[in-house]
Amino acid sequence: MIGTLTHRIQMICGDELSLLRRQMYALARQDIHEGAVDGAATAMARNPSCVNHGVSVDVVCFATRPTGQAADFMISVAMHMHPERRAGDVYWEEADAWAQAVAGNERVRVEPRGSRDSPVGRVFHYALTDETAAAGFQEPRLAAVT
Repeated sequence: MIGTLTHRIQMICGDELSLLRRQMYALARQDIHEGAVDGAATAMARNPSCVNHGVSVDVVCFATRPTGQAADFMISVAMHMHPERRAGDVYWEEADAWAQAVAGNERVRVEPRGSRDSPVGRVFHYALTDETAAAGFQEPRLAAVT
């Protein structure tokens, strides 16, 4: 189901996802290191849920100060329920599909890093890891959380 939903999100929001990815990778070129900025962020405009009526989705990507040779990228997917929705009726796994759609590349591994409830829904955090960076190449490592 997640794979099908990821594909659907990519079909519906392909241009927005492409722009977000370009902005996310541009963060890797920012001067994020000791003595410079602590982080940088980019976001995608709020979208309606693909499977949950009365739910909207916000996606935020940010880079944090690198812990080694590569910058860390984090993604947060916030699912906001409209007042008439009940949390028990929401398919929360849609957040995983949004994170996969943002990654958009089979070389990038999406690692769930937890979630927390908010007053109007739930926020999911992910770390993205570029498989080539993990293999020892000098490319930025991706991670997702907010």
